[in-house]
Amino acid sequence: MSAASEKFHFIFSHELEDRIQIKISSIDGERTQQQQPQQQQQSLNDTIFSTSSSFGRNLTDSKRSEPYVLCQIYSDGQSLCMPIQTSYKSFTDKWNWNEWLTLPLRYSDLPRHAILALSIHELISPTQIRIIGSTTLSLFDSEGTFRQGIYDLKVWPNVPPDVKLKSSTPGKIEQIFNEEQILSNHTNQTIKSISSSPVITTTNLQYNRKQITSKPLNITWNDDSAYPMLDELSRMAKLIKNQCDGHTINQEWLDQLTLAKARTCLDKERSTSKSMLLLIEFSRTMVEDNECIVLYFEPKCDDVLNYPIGYTNQGVYDPEIDLENIVESKHLKLSRSARKALDKDLKPTSEQRDRLMQILAYPPGQFLSIEEQDLVWKYRFFLSQHKKALAKFLQCVHWDKEEEVKQALNLLQQWVTMDTEDALELLGPSYHHPKVRSYAVSRLRQAPDDDLLLYLLQLVQALRYERHDLINAEVVDSVVDEQMSSNGVYENFANAMGQSESQSNDLTKSSIPEIDLSTFLIQRACEKPVIANYLFWYSYVECENNTTAKDKATSDMYQAFVEKLLMTLKNKNEQTREVRLSIEAQKRFVDKLVELTNIIKRMQGSAKVKEEKLRNLLLAGDDSPVKFNFLNFDPIPLPLDPEVKICGINPDKIKIFKSAKLPFLFVFKTTTDEEYPTIFKNGDDLRQDQLILQIIMLMDRILRKENIDLKLTPYKVLSTSLKYGFVQFIDSQSLRRVLDRSRTIRQYLQSKAIVTISDDATSSEVGIPHEVLDAYVKSCAGYCVIMYLLGVGDRHFDNLLLRDSGQLFHIDFGFIMGRDPKPLPQAMRVSKDMIEILDDKRFSDFLRYCFTAFIILRKHANVFANLFSLMLDANIPDIALERDKTVKKLLDKFRLDLDDEKATSYLKDLIDSSIRAIVPQLYEYFHNVVLGFR
Repeated sequence: MSAASEKFHFIFSHELEDRIQIKISSIDGERTQQQQPQQQQQSLNDTIFSTSSSFGRNLTDSKRSEPYVLCQIYSDGQSLCMPIQTSYKSFTDKWNWNEWLTLPLRYSDLPRHAILALSIHELISPTQIRIIGSTTLSLFDSEGTFRQGIYDLKVWPNVPPDVKLKSSTPGKIEQIFNEEQILSNHTNQTIKSISSSPVITTTNLQYNRKQITSKPLNITWNDDSAYPMLDELSRMAKLIKNQCDGHTINQEWLDQLTLAKARTCLDKERSTSKSMLLLIEFSRTMVEDNECIVLYFEPKCDDVLNYPIGYTNQGVYDPEIDLENIVESKHLKLSRSARKALDKDLKPTSEQRDRLMQILAYPPGQFLSIEEQDLVWKYRFFLSQHKKALAKFLQCVHWDKEEEVKQALNLLQQWVTMDTEDALELLGPSYHHPKVRSYAVSRLRQAPDDDLLLYLLQLVQALRYERHDLINAEVVDSVVDEQMSSNGVYENFANAMGQSESQSNDLTKSSIPEIDLSTFLIQRACEKPVIANYLFWYSYVECENNTTAKDKATSDMYQAFVEKLLMTLKNKNEQTREVRLSIEAQKRFVDKLVELTNIIKRMQGSAKVKEEKLRNLLLAGDDSPVKFNFLNFDPIPLPLDPEVKICGINPDKIKIFKSAKLPFLFVFKTTTDEEYPTIFKNGDDLRQDQLILQIIMLMDRILRKENIDLKLTPYKVLSTSLKYGFVQFIDSQSLRRVLDRSRTIRQYLQSKAIVTISDDATSSEVGIPHEVLDAYVKSCAGYCVIMYLLGVGDRHFDNLLLRDSGQLFHIDFGFIMGRDPKPLPQAMRVSKDMIEILDDKRFSDFLRYCFTAFIILRKHANVFANLFSLMLDANIPDIALERDKTVKKLLDKFRLDLDDEKATSYLKDLIDSSIRAIVPQLYEYFHNVVLGFR
């Protein structure tokens, strides 16, 4: 073994972002033919097989088929990626693909029990494909190590792969002792072949394995001829692999002799085997010029069931495994003792400072290694002048160590004040200590009402991480509230904690007591009716979110919070009592509106027929089945926009859209004699759209602070239940309708615009006013970047809308975080139809706006990461699908690993590839065909 190989290099799977690569080499052995009637067998052999049943072809055989290997990864019976296959080849001799396949899956995305499924198919004709056999292999071995090197896999003839954990088509059959049965029996029996192998048409080729269930095979245990991998072949392959991996003593002269002989014997055994054997190879993992072993590891995973020792299958349980590690405890006591007062004067070296800055650049919630935690703790006093370092420091604290907690809380008093948006991280599930959460609440007091409204959705979600016993239906003590106001409710809580211990205790008793998040939110709701309105609806929706037992407890907590909010509003003062009455009136109005729309949805007929029935019900007033006069009622704040008071519905302007969920367009009459069109969706969960529109609104606010107005249209969305809610209606046309009627966007805007003499020459040339064209360029650039960052999918022209003012905007956010109902989606949606209106100058402006927005939003990536972190347990569909990877997916879009110049170049490549992409154009064509049939 060489000196270089004496070191053991490894990398954890969650740290490796490379895609998995597998080499499909060749297939050997004797091919098992199907047992069929004699008349059919002869013609089938003439068509498919050559005169030999081995995997070869005669040069004179004109009816050669084209075999290929299909590769896919599964876990728990579900596919994790799209299937990848080898190229079509017509072999004249041995079936030898010798081709590397790159799977669309990263090592970091692999679960512990990921299974590689390989199936060999033969293209019989343009419409028929026959499965030759299949095999499966777990990607991680019993020790949690990713497979390495070359494998001979047993191919099970004429059956699709069984992707269950205990597969009936294993590529490696390993012996199990203690009288455990690995397969069907242990007796010497031959394999029962399937009477006829499945023939698959090209129409269902991609998903044929889901449609065909594999039959359990009777497998012999000691049949050496049928299973050579259990004896000589397996033994030689393991010996060669151990020698190549450097696990044997290096004797060069002897290795040359034995390896040559062993390889010759191995090739002979493979070629003469009566079983089909597929030869594959896993790629090597190189990190900094060192070949590494990939070990499965998931941070913060505590579900350890057993602790196997050695290479046996026996689970040996260590009774001390969960006990305190006295060595580690001693290390912590020495390194983090209160006597380490000299740490105040410690200054990191330049190398250590660079390492600390790298740690501070980590995204929120990233796991810190023990070495990184010790480094942050050692230089905690130095880092106390960095406001971004507080969350990282609190993450290093062992909260079960009393002395360490005392030091941390004392240092919290001295830490430089952190930003309000960064304090959101301290309200997440990782921080339980009440002092830390109270500090975060104190930072939120600095936020003005407009900023608090932007974060309110996440703050309501953060209530689930508070102590539930603190959230009850008691009225907030008005004396405490007045005391908070008189002493400056917006003062920094850290100032109160910054006194000496005795002073702090006296101050806590006399002036500013610690308050929890729920009390703070209710206090701000009493001061601002708009906050009270949204706080009620956000919390009320969570009362219905109780699908599991854990959700039931959380739902009860939210129910208690809603009662606490309403009771406080009732008893606070006259103004808050009016707010409570308005909320109750909104609730009654929404219930009646749901009842009305349910009547219409149960009716049979077209949308026009239902519109007429709805109009008649509205005109009936109090005599309608819902017993509510929608034409004229007492003014109430519109739940979607509480600053607007509505008093009736215009029955002449109602509309029912042609959609599966039948959205209703209601035009509300306001108290100012204006109209407010609103879409009411009954039967749709709007929480995901509500979240995305909130993020778009926040991004628009950030860009405007940098004097960048991209003419975005962040319309309002409010979910009033898990099944219904309101959407603000914006007068616009879908790009599909625009292109159908006007052929191009340019012609549509020309038809809507009136060019005056005062317009500049550029505007006059294209016939579109300068401000309209400018709004189109800016909004198109803004939404391209934002939709890319949020991973919004299903971006066809029906989901892109255009206003007469030139502003482009997106709707319908049913697919986010990279999900898309169509395969091979583009990361960014920019088509030729969207940019044909732009000349060279305008296209340069478009790129400049894209780059500027991307660079600005990258600087605030942590804000969006904090907001999405607080939404992980909200049961929003596309977030709950891969809860643990949501924040990582989001941050990957920002490409924080690149500097601004490289990030701009990366975005430019995305835009160019999106413009040139042909697949989205095909999707648009097929989408038009489907709509035509409807």
